[in-house]
Amino acid sequence: MLLETDKKIIGQKIKEYRKRKHLTQAQLAELVDLNEKQIYRIESGYNYPTYLTFVKIVNVLEIDINDFTVGIEVESNPLKDSIIHIANTSSNIELKTYYELIKIIRKNLINK
Repeated sequence: MLLETDKKIIGQKIKEYRKRKHLTQAQLAELVDLNEKQIYRIESGYNYPTYLTFVKIVNVLEIDINDFTVGIEVESNPLKDSIIHIANTSSNIELKTYYELIKIIRKNLINK
């Protein structure tokens, strides 16, 4: 769950990268299909960007998503990492098959 302070951290990081790119809030707003006031509210920590807007901003500003996790301890889980790697390198057909299998296995485990 995101905290109120997370709004400020996300906003500060976006502002920092925007300035590195020598963009104004108006220029960034145009590049991500928002208005300048919305960019101001995100950077000031008043609003969260929507997921789609966040992705657009990250792409336009070329932000490494890991920069948002600095200072946050992320628990390592090799098994989960392996499953994610398999998913990331699979075709859509493979993903659908894996998904259907996981649903069946999970249902059987829950019912025991």
